[in-house]
Amino acid sequence: MDGSSNQLGSGARVVLEGPSRLLIEQALRFPFKVSKNQAECEALIIGMLLAKKLGARSFLVKSDSLLVIGQVTGEYQAKEVKRNAGKYTLINGKLFHHGYTHSILTCVSGDQFIRIMEELHEGICGSHIGGRALSLKVVRSRYYWPTMKEDYVKYAQRC
Repeated sequence: MDGSSNQLGSGARVVLEGPSRLLIEQALRFPFKVSKNQAECEALIIGMLLAKKLGARSFLVKSDSLLVIGQVTGEYQAKEVKRNAGKYTLINGKLFHHGYTHSILTCVSGDQFIRIMEELHEGICGSHIGGRALSLKVVRSRYYWPTMKEDYVKYAQRC
């Protein structure tokens, strides 16, 4: 497995090799922004799910990501995950983000945050505002996603 991330997008590659040397390759393109380590984790999860679906009872994972392998084997915990874990709360199956300067915000992902920005920027409540003003409007509307600051600016610049 291998993951990659750059300005053009994110993706991963999963290669499964069966006992009779049969190779199954899967290329993945993520519709959301991720870091290289996140792409590696996604590749690992998808690879494990695919292996399980194909009937594998055990498998060997090969990756160039020491962080991912260290987390899977239990050798070490990611400091970032531990530091940020306290900022999130799971209530009735929904994820919320909270901090010192704002109330609890609903976490959104995928197409949800694009629709939120579209509505707040262009919709019935919209006024074609800039990135900073759009960010404040999204937070006042009680939404959160990890890449929101970068996404506001890019979205407002397109307009």
